[in-house]
Order: sequence, then C-alpha cells, then structure tokens
Amino acid sequence: MTQALAIFIDAYRELNARKLFWITLAISFLVVIVYGSIGFDETGVSMMYGLWHVESEFIRAGTPWAKVLYLGIFSEFIVGLWLAWAATILAIISTTSIFPEFVAGGSIDLVLSKPIGRLRLFITKYISGLLFVLMQVTIFCVGVFLCVGLRMGEWRWMVFAAIPLVTVFFSYLYSVNVLVGTWSRSALSALLVTMLFWFSLFGMQLAEGLMTNFKIGAELQIEADEKSLQRINARMAEVSAATQPSEAFKTRTSEQLDIVTQRKDKTHAALATLDRWHGPIGVITDLLPKTDATIGLLTRWFKEDEKYSILAMVRGEMESPPSEEAAVEADDGENFRSGRQRDAEVSRRMEKETDAVSAWWIIGSSLGFEAVVFGLAAWIFCRRDF
Repeated sequence: MTQALAIFIDAYRELNARKLFWITLAISFLVVIVYGSIGFDETGVSMMYGLWHVESEFIRAGTPWAKVLYLGIFSEFIVGLWLAWAATILAIISTTSIFPEFVAGGSIDLVLSKPIGRLRLFITKYISGLLFVLMQVTIFCVGVFLCVGLRMGEWRWMVFAAIPLVTVFFSYLYSVNVLVGTWSRSALSALLVTMLFWFSLFGMQLAEGLMTNFKIGAELQIEADEKSLQRINARMAEVSAATQPSEAFKTRTSEQLDIVTQRKDKTHAALATLDRWHGPIGVITDLLPKTDATIGLLTRWFKEDEKYSILAMVRGEMESPPSEEAAVEADDGENFRSGRQRDAEVSRRMEKETDAVSAWWIIGSSLGFEAVVFGLAAWIFCRRDF
C-alpha cells in the first residue's frame, strides 16, 4: 500500500509540474465562469451576467425548458465539446509520455529494485495516469454543480456523473496509448496511434449513425407511401360506390398508384442495400469502445422525459410536440420525404433507439475492449527485459 501511494504521489507531482495540466485547469475555470453567466428571468434568458438578453415565451425563469436548456448546455456542449474533445486531447498529450519514459529512461530499474511485483507496478502506474482527467473533471464538476444550484435552485448531484463517464471515456483511449507506448517505448508513436485510433472510432460511429438515420428515414418513407396507397384505394372505392368513375379519374388514380408503388419499391430496395452495409458496421462498432455513446449517457440521465429534452428543443417542439401519426401524414408521401416533419420524426426515433440501448452494454462492452488491450500491454510489460 505504501509503495502504491508513493507511485500515486509521484504521478501527481509529475502532472503538477506539467504546464498543460494548469492550462487545462485554467480553461475549465473560464468555461465554468461563462456557464455561470447564463441566467433566467421573467422575460427570457441572459448571458454574460446580464450584458446580453433574449426574450422568450418558453425559456424563462420557472419553466421546464429553462432547466432543459441549462442542463443541456452542460451535457451536450460543455461535456461533449470541451471535456470529451479539447480537454481529452490535452490529457492525451500530457500523459502519453508516462509509460515510454518509464520503461526507456532507466527509471524503471530503480522501481523494480524494490519489492513490488511487475503486474502490480503496471496496474498502479496505469491508474495513476488517469489522475489527469479525474482531477480535472472533479474540479470542473464542482464548479458546474454550484452554477446549477445557484442559477436553477436545484442541487443536481447527477452533475457528478460526468466524473466517472469522462474518466472511463478517456481510459478507452489511454489503454491504446499505454499499449503502444509500452511496446514501442516512443511517446510520439503512442500519441499518433492513439489519435488515429480515436478518429477511426469517430468515423465508424459517424458512419453507423448516418446509416441508422437513412434507415429510419427509409422506413418512415415506406410508412408514408403505404398510407398514401390506402388513401388512394379508399378514395377510389368511395367514388366507385357512389357513381361510375370517369375514365379521367381512373387514369389519374392509376397513375398515382403507379408513382407511389414504384417509389415504395425503390425505397425497399435501397433499404435492403443499406441493411447489407449496416450489419457489418454495426458488428464492428459493437466490438469497439463506444466513446460517443458513453458521453451521451449524461444527456440521457439529465432528461426529464421525452417531451422535455434538449433534442426536443432543437426540433422546435417547445409549444406542442407533433404526434407520430401526424409525422407521416402527406397526400402522396412526397412532401414528407423532403420536409421538416420527416427530419423531426427521424430525430425522435433515433433518440428513442439510442435511449433503448442499455448503459451496462455501452460501458461494459467498451470496458471489455479496454480489458483486452490492457491485458496485452500488461503482458508485454511483465515479459520484457529491462
């Protein structure tokens, strides 16, 4: 225990001596100050402590949308952009030299001369490398917690859920960084491979999300076309029951049926092609760490219900959210295919589909990948001659 504590203290001193640690902390402090400048009154929302004000009927003091906006700014933008991107890049740069310098600079000989097992040494050093993110996010969340409590009058302890989520998110990348650093003994190689791995993950997850978007859009188009066919056939039956339809009416109705049927068949074919590509990509993303989904859990946990969410606000559903039936209503499905209703309904269904994925699966499968990478790095560390 004393040896592990000494390694943690040494890691803290090492981080404390790095300028990037204090630069990141200073930027986080500025972000908290700007976040705390957002306020609400009886007429709307203000920023920069009242220097800029926007009147709004829905986003004002005491309304649920004010709470949604304030918490959504934290979970979607501050965590999603600052902590999960900019601060993570700075953390990777700051910690990427820990293992390469440890195994290549001769410092490991002094540590191994003490009665401590290699595996225990590796695990302790690995955990100490996560201190950068853990300390940064903890200090940051304390500031956000105070801002939410003072501005909204609610002390939302869920804010501190960002600490384990961001730390776990960083650990996915850090495991790859440690593996490459231990194997190559090069900090530059570890940094480049980690960044490449991260952007590859981003590309795979973006591709999977776009395919899901297109798939849901195609399914909605098929639903709209089926409703159009039902209406056309019902109108034809109604006219035929009342009187003998004219040839012009029959021709026009037949043309409408052909147009909608052909469009429906083409959409079915496109959906089948999309499924052939979506399946393998989905399997790959299941095996890899789910960085976006891990950070996205915070937004899900902040959500009061489906009606009051930051995504519902972006869709413009503050006044009256449309029903699912209204989303696929169109005379012939053409307006729906290119209209705003279609985009809003796709967003709603994607949100439901994302929320249906278990948090245990998101984090558990990602940690499973990390465990494999960690085990390989530990094996290299324990077997190598120093």
